[in-house]
Amino acid sequence: MLGGGSMRAFLARYFPIFMFTVLLGCFSASALLSLAGTTYWRDLLSAQRTDYLGIALMVLMPLLVLGNLLIIRGRSWAVWVVAGYFLGCLAMTIPMIQYRPHQGVYLFAILLPLLGLLLLNSKRHREMREKLLEVRHERQRVKKAAR
Repeated sequence: MLGGGSMRAFLARYFPIFMFTVLLGCFSASALLSLAGTTYWRDLLSAQRTDYLGIALMVLMPLLVLGNLLIIRGRSWAVWVVAGYFLGCLAMTIPMIQYRPHQGVYLFAILLPLLGLLLLNSKRHREMREKLLEVRHERQRVKKAAR
């Protein structure tokens, strides 16, 4: 790692929180789409519902991956992409209560984005983003010095 830090120590400290955030994003989308299939799209034919689920996955997953990739690259504004992702999942899930979905799945679908937002705001995730920003600035200094 640039700056004399140990990659092993960095990964040991920050990789679990980063991966837990990524997994919460995946599970948030799956819970949202599971509920959407049984609420919003319940009157559609099975083939149409499958198409909508596929399209939604092709929108949500690249958004989550892009946001986390930009965080890894040290872009400080990218946390808002991931936070917007979690807020979007939450905003699309909350109105489903009117369809009376399974309460356990509904509670789970509400809880997952909230936990994701909590992790994004955690001290360790903020520390990780600061260190990744420092690495980015150091990488830019090395590139500039090499020219």
